[in-house]
Amino acid sequence: MRVSSGHSGGGGPLASFLRARRKQVRPEQHRLASGAKRQVPGLRRDEVAFLAGISTDYYVRLEQGRERRPSRAVVDGLCEALLLDLAAARHLRELAAVEVATEGTDPGMGKERWEAVHQLLGSMTVPALLLNRWLDVVSGNALGDLLHEGLEPRNNYARMVFLAPGAQSFFTEWPELARCIVAVLRAQAGSGPESARLTELVGELDAYSDVFRSSWGEHRIYEKMLDRKLLRHPRVGPLALDQHVLELPGSEGHRIWAYHPTDGATSDALLRLGSSALPSGHPGPGPMERTE
Repeated sequence: MRVSSGHSGGGGPLASFLRARRKQVRPEQHRLASGAKRQVPGLRRDEVAFLAGISTDYYVRLEQGRERRPSRAVVDGLCEALLLDLAAARHLRELAAVEVATEGTDPGMGKERWEAVHQLLGSMTVPALLLNRWLDVVSGNALGDLLHEGLEPRNNYARMVFLAPGAQSFFTEWPELARCIVAVLRAQAGSGPESARLTELVGELDAYSDVFRSSWGEHRIYEKMLDRKLLRHPRVGPLALDQHVLELPGSEGHRIWAYHPTDGATSDALLRLGSSALPSGHPGPGPMERTE
């Protein structure tokens, strides 16, 4: 099977993104007449050009990949025409190589900071994982590892969601989670050298998952900050968790995913889960904050 790396349809990632998002905007959202004879889903190219304040010929060249460096003003107009939210607009600017100010960035975390991050993970009393921008699971605390017990592979969160046997029953709201994971990955599929890191992962998921393949083509973008996660753990039963995403500035995209219990039943279940992995006679973890 041909590997889909996000460049399907030709013209590069910017062109693919524009084509996909144009089809998702309904004419009536801009108070345009839909028309009985409209032959394309979403907006026409000339309508996007009009709404963005550019010529139709220039927009066609963008969609065909013959123009790849639109100005900031053009990108701003396209964001409005395509009704992009903040995350999708930021992604478009990255694809278009628009210069974005980055103040106070650090080129790397360094050994001492990495050690401090791992100590932080170990001290957390809730499940916690450290992931990079491509959703590789770099590290985690003991509860973080136990949280997804029984799912393999676990080296990458996207692989776990789409390829692990039993994932669709483990994740109670699997269809929504699957779309979210695709949108998080899609946010990393830029035009720079880092996009090559995604090729193998995207190709693997494309080959084995129809859901991934269709969702990837939608070019939806999502930046995870706080999510409610409902899990069905094989050992301790249902879990209701608030997933907090903690960014690590200057780390090239690493984030901590911390899962806080939303109710007393989940707090008790996590205590049982942590205690089950301890040697006999161990006093067990300290008290966990309960949410009634």
